[in-house]
Amino acid sequence: MYLSATMTIDPNSLTQLRRKPTKGFRRFAELLTANLLSKKEEHETFTAISIMQELNVVLRSIGVTDVVKFTKDDQVLYDDSESTNSDDMEIALDSLTRDRFADQTAFSYLSLLLEHHLKTLALIIEVRVARVHDVGIYPIQISINALDTQMQATDGPSSLENRLNEVFQSQQSYDTYTEAKRAEFDSFMQQLEEAFRTRMSIANLYSRVHANVIRPGLTPAKAKSSTADAGGDASFDNSAPMLQRYQGGYSDNSLMYMWMWSSMMHTNNMHCHHTTIVDERGTPAFSVGDEGFKAGETTALDPETPFETPDFPIEPVEGVSGEVSDTADFGLFGGQGGDTGSSWFDSFSFGDSSAGDAGSFGGDGGGGGDGGGASCGGASCGGGCGGGCGS
Repeated sequence: MYLSATMTIDPNSLTQLRRKPTKGFRRFAELLTANLLSKKEEHETFTAISIMQELNVVLRSIGVTDVVKFTKDDQVLYDDSESTNSDDMEIALDSLTRDRFADQTAFSYLSLLLEHHLKTLALIIEVRVARVHDVGIYPIQISINALDTQMQATDGPSSLENRLNEVFQSQQSYDTYTEAKRAEFDSFMQQLEEAFRTRMSIANLYSRVHANVIRPGLTPAKAKSSTADAGGDASFDNSAPMLQRYQGGYSDNSLMYMWMWSSMMHTNNMHCHHTTIVDERGTPAFSVGDEGFKAGETTALDPETPFETPDFPIEPVEGVSGEVSDTADFGLFGGQGGDTGSSWFDSFSFGDSSAGDAGSFGGDGGGGGDGGGASCGGASCGGGCGGGCGS
């Protein structure tokens, strides 16, 4: 079992950005636009990097500073998977601007992967800004996976089995465990939402939390990539943030307990309720509510048997604003479709950067700094705001 949350931001809340990217973020934007011929692509890139910078400031305000990866489409530009430094945004940006990567074409999406630790949970956070997105799908998304650090820190199979046996000793011990983890995660999500609302003045912020159980052997009948369908990069990585963090997947010791969870539920006949069943990539198949089902009385969570459509009451997986998830088709629910891509950066304008420096790495205070001065005259930059605009 692991917890997950998806938070989406309505772009209409951000059409007036405080400034163009500053400091290391601006150098990175200039590098990305060095070989672009289209002013529209320049403007899109600078806008995306500016949004990424402001999201970073929000995360820093609640102590999230450990950068794991910075990715442009399927190209990893910065990788600190060993987490040798817990506050390394400045290091990441210096690395990005120092190492001249070959591919400087227009991006489909930019992704920032971070790690953060609570009392008993390790959070893997992905911040994604997409240039191309499906109609009805917000292009600014924050996805979070919460893992049990005590289950991750086991010394071997026997130690892990002992800890799992404590959880699955009874229905009461199982419910007490899951409720405690959910309470800790919910507290962080409330803190994060408040930071976004106060520091970025975002009114339209949507989020939903799920408790997930991975069912090994559950494979979608038709995998889809929304970005590819919308004309973007076919290699769009839509896997769960934890699978991007731990490259070994479930063979990694850090994720082993989640691989065993459904089998333990089946063996101990746990009442599975208020839970989303997901495949090995973290893609949801279906949810169960308060009624749920007894895991030992069905093969739904038995990894030793082929998965079949359950005969107990199931629910569609709701997205952050109530829509049915359209990430994959397991033959259980029909998707919404809609593969028309849209570009959304043209409506953005940059405000007066003298209002305070968002900063590349730290707080909000101070003057214009490296990014001071007028930025495109405060008007819409639809014609492009490339490397030499207003700095």
